[in-house]
Amino acid sequence: MIYNYTPMKPTFHVEIVNNHFEDPVLYVRAMYQKTVFLFDLGNIDALGPGKINTISSIFVTHMHIDHFIGFDTVLRYLLKRDLPLQMYGPEGIINCVEGKLKGYTWNLIKDYPFKLEVFEISEYNIKHVSFYASESFIPIIRQNITFKNPIVQENAFKINTIVLSHQIPVLAYSLEEDMHININKAKLIDKGLEVGPWLNTLKSMIRQGLPNDTVLDVNDKQCYLGDLIDICIITRGQKICYVMDVSPTEYNIRLLKEFVSGADVLYCEAFFSDEESERAKDRNHLTARIAGQIAREAGVKTLKVMHFSQKYKSNPDLLIKEAEDAFKGIL
Repeated sequence: MIYNYTPMKPTFHVEIVNNHFEDPVLYVRAMYQKTVFLFDLGNIDALGPGKINTISSIFVTHMHIDHFIGFDTVLRYLLKRDLPLQMYGPEGIINCVEGKLKGYTWNLIKDYPFKLEVFEISEYNIKHVSFYASESFIPIIRQNITFKNPIVQENAFKINTIVLSHQIPVLAYSLEEDMHININKAKLIDKGLEVGPWLNTLKSMIRQGLPNDTVLDVNDKQCYLGDLIDICIITRGQKICYVMDVSPTEYNIRLLKEFVSGADVLYCEAFFSDEESERAKDRNHLTARIAGQIAREAGVKTLKVMHFSQKYKSNPDLLIKEAEDAFKGIL
């Protein structure tokens, strides 16, 4: 049975890489899995080579310089890595990646293992193109597929996206755990069992919905799945959303409210204050107030605003308070 309350220990550990006025980037690590996501690809120098080398997938909202200039940094650190890198983005990302790669000479990399898989998402289809170091990054066109969510489906989580407008196509993303499974240590001890890698197998079996008579090897002895269910505390999965550079139109706002509904955390731009709402429309950005209203009306639990205009550098609290007041329903 799945109970509808927030997980006690979050699966997704999120790091906001830069401050409010620098390039927006999220570094997200999935606990107990070798999975690390990067949302947007602006300046990522603060991560350092160690963390950059852990990234398995990158999700780009759009290719403006403050959301994509980190491509060269990723490329430089991952050139000799065996693990492929997946990159997702809106219309035009394949041309942008190819253009970046064409800016360098690649005559000495035939034995490099690096593979980049790029997925370009539109409202109707997903284009897939591969760029391999062994092929001097000459694009290899793969089969196109019809667009549908989730764009990524793993054993324990999924990633969805929607196409919005920033005068150009821009993507918003959600990362959602299917369910959250914690282990009741007291019950584990009562059964005379010890912690071990078998617990991850147990969680995987539960997620797959395997029958209770499924046999699981537990520290050199066999147990039935049904006899182990009661050591698990199963809760609603964690959901985080990432929204940057969105025109404040009624259409975009309506789509966003539905998309981020019930999120545990919404990371959202708050580029201008409400006093500059006309400028926000001209520049195709959300105001702090709109960000707060979207979060409140969508039933979001926590709102994290980021990506502020430089004009508020002397007073970032203005945007933070405006978003918080709207989130609380004060405005």
